[in-house]
Amino acid sequence: MIGEIFAILAAFCYAFGSVAAAKNAREKGGRGNAVLLSIVLTAGFSGGLWLIMGPMLPLIDTGFWTGVAIFVLAGVLATVLGRIFFFRSIELAGAIETGLIRRLIPVFATALAILFLGESLTGPNALAFVLVFAAVALVVLTNRREIATNDVETLRAAGGRNTGQVLALMSAASYGGSHVARKFAMRWLPDPLIGAFIGAAAAFAWFALAGLFSAAYRRHLTELFRRPTGWQLIAAASISLGQTAQFVALSFTTVTAVAIIGTIEMFLAAWLAAWVLHTEERPGRVFALASLMAMAGVIILALVRV
Repeated sequence: MIGEIFAILAAFCYAFGSVAAAKNAREKGGRGNAVLLSIVLTAGFSGGLWLIMGPMLPLIDTGFWTGVAIFVLAGVLATVLGRIFFFRSIELAGAIETGLIRRLIPVFATALAILFLGESLTGPNALAFVLVFAAVALVVLTNRREIATNDVETLRAAGGRNTGQVLALMSAASYGGSHVARKFAMRWLPDPLIGAFIGAAAAFAWFALAGLFSAAYRRHLTELFRRPTGWQLIAAASISLGQTAQFVALSFTTVTAVAIIGTIEMFLAAWLAAWVLHTEERPGRVFALASLMAMAGVIILALVRV
């Protein structure tokens, strides 16, 4: 159950990070430098752990460089594209809405894992899949009915909200692809800590290169040396821990299991946003029922691994 435990830990960290980012955006009017800061923290955290407790590097041959190259691709998909779309979608659509749409990550991840990794959707996995997505569908349908009866002010904000939903979908596709790329890279370089470090280093290199051509990226690099806000730092640190935990989970279990368990991030984010940080309204009974259904799916996955 090591993989499943780390997958649940990753979901919690991502959920807390998304809610903290939303709180920072509400108080400070934007995400600040959270994306680049989270990249640096991921590199420092995973690299430091690897130096302390990581295994020795394998023989540096063609297979080694193949693993490095695929980890670089995974870093661009998740740490660059996934996070940029993720933070921006939170600003436009909110933590709960973003978490809801990003539940499509297992759809992308499972399809790609079957295609490239030869994984199969077993009976228990399929049951968990059905439970989790039935929970998501229940929330989606409820939200649509609420939006239809909302006031004019909410409808006027629909344009920005729709943009946030599209960005959340793009984030889901990027993260789904990164799951498969990470698992694939471990065939040649089976070390989750060095994998997380390579991905984060590649993402930072991407930002540095982009800074040569974009004033906005140069500003982000400059702001990296300024003192971050408290919630910005918490958001970046939480998401960095989540990504590292997810790397570890992928080294112990399947892409499908990690992706399905990741769907509980939506429910964790909702309860944290409502009851802990008070950034959004408290979920109702329908959401509570959906949360129980999603948790049941995760429990089924865990019991199968016992």
